[in-house]
Amino acid sequence: MRNVKCPRCGKDFVCKHDLSCFCTKYYLSEEAKKDIRSKWNECLCEDCLSVYAQPIEPKCESRS
Repeated sequence: MRNVKCPRCGKDFVCKHDLSCFCTKYYLSEEAKKDIRSKWNECLCEDCLSVYAQPIEPKCESRS
């Protein structure tokens, strides 16, 4: 876990840098990843990441 300042908006946030981090609930296309990496060298806060990402929908089990 580390304290980070979002390079896009300047907001302070905590990057857990593991599977419990908020970023794991978002999907980033390859194009979005390239765009982010070309602009910033640090993690984005959840608000900024959500601009580039799509939420990962929980899989629903079909009921018969």
